[in-house]
Amino acid sequence: MTDQLSGTSRDARQGGDLTSYTDRRISLDLSVCSNRLGPPESAMRALAAFAADRPRELGPPPYGAHQSYLAAYARHLAVEPSHLLCGRGVTEFLLLLARHLHSEDVALLTPEYTETMRRFGFATFYPPTERHDSPAHRLERLHQAMARHRYVVLSNPNNPLGLYTHSADLLEAIHRYPQCTLVVDEEYIEFQGPGLSLAGADADNLVVLASTGKTYGITGTRAGIMWTRNAALHRAVQLHLPAWPLSLLDITVATAALNDQAWARRTLPHIRRDAQQLEQILTERFGGAVVPSGIHYRFVHLQEPEAAAEHLEAHGIAVRTFDGAVRGRIAGIRVMAPASADEFELLRNATLRMPGQSRRRPGTGVPYRGKSVLEPAPVGH
Repeated sequence: MTDQLSGTSRDARQGGDLTSYTDRRISLDLSVCSNRLGPPESAMRALAAFAADRPRELGPPPYGAHQSYLAAYARHLAVEPSHLLCGRGVTEFLLLLARHLHSEDVALLTPEYTETMRRFGFATFYPPTERHDSPAHRLERLHQAMARHRYVVLSNPNNPLGLYTHSADLLEAIHRYPQCTLVVDEEYIEFQGPGLSLAGADADNLVVLASTGKTYGITGTRAGIMWTRNAALHRAVQLHLPAWPLSLLDITVATAALNDQAWARRTLPHIRRDAQQLEQILTERFGGAVVPSGIHYRFVHLQEPEAAAEHLEAHGIAVRTFDGAVRGRIAGIRVMAPASADEFELLRNATLRMPGQSRRRPGTGVPYRGKSVLEPAPVGH
């Protein structure tokens, strides 16, 4: 069977993959969702010290070295280390869980992260039935799914929309449906705010996935964790992890970054403020098609996202496109927050020059003049 979520088209590529931009130079990549203010200097110092002082440690396999990463994550989440496993990012745990649950009754709230939909293509999808998704509508679908299925998978905050469901609402659903296990991808939870992870909750029907890559601007490393008190799932996944689940280089950089909580406390609020400015710029051009969010990117519902992406590309800006033609997708573009005044100015000028799209009066959502050809996508895509 053909995998419609992979291929050579720009829409099929992951964020940060600029290989399809062959004809123009990209000076501003807003397609990837990593912390663009990272990595922390502490992580770079750790890497430099490793290269200078410990080259012989690259020889043998890193037996037991991942325990330092697990200990750092356990301190960060205030959880028991025994409830954690580490692997090569959230993606590896999605792969292992999908293999283990392939014969189970699984539901997936969509739209969702591309890799999640690829691995859980066998699941029952719960797409939005309203024109634009919302936290309230997502919570309604979550209750429907948990009442009907043994496992439910979702990202929170959501990728690609950025919508966040409050932890209290998720915990209420977890306790209401004890027969259903909820798998939550919290890749972007740190961008939403501190102390919001569900890890450590008093629930055996909960699995939490997270990583250090996006939060600390080290997506080139592959390090993440799975937390659960579900002993059977813990054992099932652990059996498929290698004796040394992380490389020593990944452990060195990721552990140093994770231990630098002062850096995270300084940086993440700054990114949230930048994202609010991004939302204002996009709303001036696209009005209510912009999804309000509290994290570091914004999604814009567009029926013809490729036209917007091509225009931005002509101005040297890459964004993530979703054509909405594949099951589980919704049409639009996802835009990462710029990180400097010059980048904001570049994006603002590019959006203001976008042809065929009515400009919005700031703060009103009312168009000036001109008919929009980049309308929000219809329901069901």
